[in-house]
Amino acid sequence: DLINSFSTSLFLVNLISERNYVGSFLCSVRGYLPYYSYPASFYFTAALSSIKLLIVQYPLHARLWTKSKAHIVCGIIWICSLAIPIPYLVIDKDDAQFDNFLYTCIYGFSAEAHKIWRPVIGGFVSVVPNILVLVTTTWLIFLAKRATNRTGDKVKWQGLMTVIATALVYFLSVLPVGLLRILEPFI
Repeated sequence: DLINSFSTSLFLVNLISERNYVGSFLCSVRGYLPYYSYPASFYFTAALSSIKLLIVQYPLHARLWTKSKAHIVCGIIWICSLAIPIPYLVIDKDDAQFDNFLYTCIYGFSAEAHKIWRPVIGGFVSVVPNILVLVTTTWLIFLAKRATNRTGDKVKWQGLMTVIATALVYFLSVLPVGLLRILEPFI
């Protein structure tokens, strides 16, 4: 959220002033921020759904999840998210430019190597967390249905509907961006 707030404040400065006041370095930073923050949010959502599944599947082990273990998982996600834009920096670090129409800095992807890397990175960023959320949500529904068949009780729909609603909103917000990132070099 802090990264997106920083990015939005740069956008607002440019929009209000109607020109690029942030300079080439900050323009490069602004160009790369989405490729860092989006994967982090995608993988945090996938981690939350996976941990919910682990807690439901293994309720006796739920107390083993401590704050320090949660911090380790979060740290791994942040580090992996930092590594995702590295190929863009290695291929062409000076490809961020100010877009006068959007009043923001965007990454140009003008190097030929991006035709290979963009679908690979886009797939890793978008497809992997989507599959993880889909599998864990389906598994949670299956576990709830199996529990109701075994005990004859009704499903506690409030918790299950929260999981389904979270997964549905996640897919509706992530799939268009993911498809765009994967297919954009071919369009």
